[in-house]
Amino acid sequence: MNQPGYRDTATCIDNHERFVRRVVECGQVWGLKGDNGWAFAESNENEETSVLLFWSDEPYARRAQSEFTEYTPATINLFDFLYRWLPGMTRDGLLVGTNWTGDLVGIETDPFNLREEIEAKLSPELTAQYKTKYEELSG
Repeated sequence: MNQPGYRDTATCIDNHERFVRRVVECGQVWGLKGDNGWAFAESNENEETSVLLFWSDEPYARRAQSEFTEYTPATINLFDFLYRWLPGMTRDGLLVGTNWTGDLVGIETDPFNLREEIEAKLSPELTAQYKTKYEELSG
């Protein structure tokens, strides 16, 4: 029996895997953005840690709007997510929530690990393109 706020681990893993697959296919990540920044939640594992929330598709992001009524769906291109957002989140000690449900249940993952997971799914051509762009921007 599923209760509000509860999902089995397999469902959460499926949602996470869908996130990785879809962001690689689409080249963008969805978040909820408001006047004070991007939607986040308190970690279920460590209440002193925040989890920034991201979704693979706009409809998934919209599911969580009931919890974030002042926020609207917004996109981040995959390159920026991988090479700006995730390293920044690592530096700030934040976690990433991927494809959380409307009642804010899902996987919490380390930003560095998520970057590696997504990079492993990129085509060799896109990997080379991202590497070149990153090197150009890094100077």
